[in-house]
Amino acid sequence: MIDRPVRVLFVDGQVEDSRWIQELIAEFEDSKFGGGWMHGIEMFHVERLAEALTLLDDAAAREQFDVVLLNPALPDSQGLHSFLRLQGNAPALPVVVLAELDDPDLAASMVRAGAQDFLSKSQLDAMPLARSLRLAVERNRIVRDLRAICWRDESTGLANRNGFDLQAEHDLKTAQRLGLSLAVLMIEMEGFDQLAHTYGKDEEQIAVIEAAELLRDSIDIPTTLARISKNRFAVSLLPVAVSEVNTLLTILSRRFLRLNSKANRWSIRPRYGLAWFHPSQKGAAATPGGGHLTIADLLAAAAQTLCENMGDTQPIRSEKDNDFAFNQLSDSTRRNL
Repeated sequence: MIDRPVRVLFVDGQVEDSRWIQELIAEFEDSKFGGGWMHGIEMFHVERLAEALTLLDDAAAREQFDVVLLNPALPDSQGLHSFLRLQGNAPALPVVVLAELDDPDLAASMVRAGAQDFLSKSQLDAMPLARSLRLAVERNRIVRDLRAICWRDESTGLANRNGFDLQAEHDLKTAQRLGLSLAVLMIEMEGFDQLAHTYGKDEEQIAVIEAAELLRDSIDIPTTLARISKNRFAVSLLPVAVSEVNTLLTILSRRFLRLNSKANRWSIRPRYGLAWFHPSQKGAAATPGGGHLTIADLLAAAAQTLCENMGDTQPIRSEKDNDFAFNQLSDSTRRNL
């Protein structure tokens, strides 16, 4: 936790709304929480994206801010384009989107692009605003620190299990709050142990690295990708449609076939397990046993489907048809797995 006020760059073309946001901040600071889990908020307001970009172009000025609060509807820029241009100038600075209306499609596109949170002015209050800014700063700090110490798998450069838990848990909470779908895909590689036994550890390590590179190059959906154990990889996809998972699994299956054909001396076979969070499912925020749903629950559900007939196990169900989401994939894709 930072021991000074959170410094916010507020980018919004509505001068009246700037005053309103300042009033909300003052209301929060006067509450019992204002001096407790937060040391206050300092806000600097600009009306145009061009002003924000000019300000953030200067490294010294950029370091003065902890978070950006962005209204994507600006006099000189609109929608996702506003966020992408801002993120391009300051990729290390967390961005909380503050839109005029509660727009699920805009929320989904912003989260896909990397926004820390999405708020709507129509539903805004002092506490949710302060909490969102604080958490955006803290998550960004934690992720930055973990990247430097214990977040990465040394062999592949991907996130490890700790890194996956941290990032994918944020994905799940975002999906729950914004009403988005999230898929957790587990990929288990068969053949690594046989490689080590037959050709030695070095050949096994080469196969691990090539498998990781194949996954990284194949997945163009915004994602958290990790190596979570010796022979298992995990992917959280937010937000995602069944058709996108269909396409991804088909691409992976074909590329692993090509990789094995080029390797000559060895062959690895991926198996896939999938768990799906649907916002419309009954008890979407809870496990079947009544506890709070976590990314570990979805990983466990995905692991249970790592069998030849993946449709037999149905740990996470859809309210719509009461079928585990993997059963919604096309028959041709499932046969290829």
